[in-house]
Amino acid sequence: MTEPVSPPPAPTPSPSSPAPSGLLQRLSTVGLVVVVAFLLVMLAQRAGLIGGTPVDARVAAAVAGSTPTKKPNPKNGKAYLEQDDPTVKVGDIGPNKWKIVNVHEHAQTEAEAARLLKVMDRYGVQRTCLLAATIYTFTLNNKYGFEQYKENNEEIIKIKKKWPDRFCAFVTFDPAVDDGLALVKDAMARGADGVKLFLGHGAATGKGPFHVMPLDDPRLEPFWAWVEENQVPVLMHVNLIKYWDETISLLEKHPYLRLCLPHFGLHKNTDQRLARLGWVFDRYPNVFTDMSYGYYTFQIEGFEALAKWRTRSRQYLQRYADRILFASDMVLEATKDEAYIDDTLRSYRQFNEAKKLRLFLVPSATMHGMDLDDATLTKIYETAPARFLSLDAEGRLPDRTRDPRVAFERQPLTPLDLDSIPDDPQYRPRTDGKAYASAKTLARAAATRGAPPDRDDAAPGAANGENDDGHADGDDEMHHECP
Repeated sequence: MTEPVSPPPAPTPSPSSPAPSGLLQRLSTVGLVVVVAFLLVMLAQRAGLIGGTPVDARVAAAVAGSTPTKKPNPKNGKAYLEQDDPTVKVGDIGPNKWKIVNVHEHAQTEAEAARLLKVMDRYGVQRTCLLAATIYTFTLNNKYGFEQYKENNEEIIKIKKKWPDRFCAFVTFDPAVDDGLALVKDAMARGADGVKLFLGHGAATGKGPFHVMPLDDPRLEPFWAWVEENQVPVLMHVNLIKYWDETISLLEKHPYLRLCLPHFGLHKNTDQRLARLGWVFDRYPNVFTDMSYGYYTFQIEGFEALAKWRTRSRQYLQRYADRILFASDMVLEATKDEAYIDDTLRSYRQFNEAKKLRLFLVPSATMHGMDLDDATLTKIYETAPARFLSLDAEGRLPDRTRDPRVAFERQPLTPLDLDSIPDDPQYRPRTDGKAYASAKTLARAAATRGAPPDRDDAAPGAANGENDDGHADGDDEMHHECP
């Protein structure tokens, strides 16, 4: 190999020649600044901080090494004690008395799962379901659409195989592009345990809506028939405010679907909506919800909504504890450190178990908790998720790599009575006329279309110092959707 030729030495300027060193130093400094600036821009683009959307507050705070905090929303003031209790600390937590099953989290890579596992051990979480997601979900960068979900499918299957007793894997697909049934069958043969769908989601990626076809679209019929027959658990983010009719149409065709509608189906903030969700539980034997809220502002607002209506909320959680699942819906990527995971998981347990708590996101005030009894917590933490996932007595998942089917008993349904469905003043009938509502609800929807909704009557607990502004809450709830 030819050795490089060394350049000749630079000529030494004579004393009478003007020295160029000052100019060269200035040019070198400018060049260095340009190079550094270019590298910073490239790193920021790669991290998704620029180039598509403004810097997200969540990401910025995580990069800075701090958790964003807020002050109590004056509208939700009744969610907090009138006088702050300084004895209540952010880190207060009771003993680990349960083998908790967490049904709804997201992890971009194995590194995030490893961080999550440490915190699971700390707070008594025996198993967590990891749900596949898009690159848009992990970055919130508008340059992405419903993309790179198959890569995340493979990642969470790999994580489940590494820690088979601690995680389960729910894969996803794009109904507008994929043969969903073929994708799911292949994934389950290689270790997946369930399905996550973004249909029914009211928000959008940077390139279009998540809800690309009706839930009861004929193209999905083979998929729905197969997961019902084999009792494969499906977690599907459905905004029941927008897609009530599609949901009921689907469930009437497949009433035994093992289906979780997370975030209370966005149906927790008014008496009418809770009644409608309860009607779903009462009619369809395998429908569940989870108590997650996801994005930190939604977590605050969700906790506040339940806390200020705490009498009603506690009664509802107790009544339907066998259909309510523990979860927090964290979207874990590189910026989510162990402290963030610790704060989040701990706060959900605190809210369920304590009479009062100091939420790490609102540390300046003392919040009312649900103060649930042990029997209710056992159902939410253990028995309800075990039934959703078909766990055996030892907490093991069914081995669907050998046989995807799980046996179940078909309970006969009574004929559908539309007048038994509780009213929702903000009900939106389907444009194709396939409505699942009472005649009263349809008449009200026609009469009030485009008009502001009426206010609720005083809710249970209003005499106990709890707010009764149900429809103001209902308006807010419609937009609380994490991508």
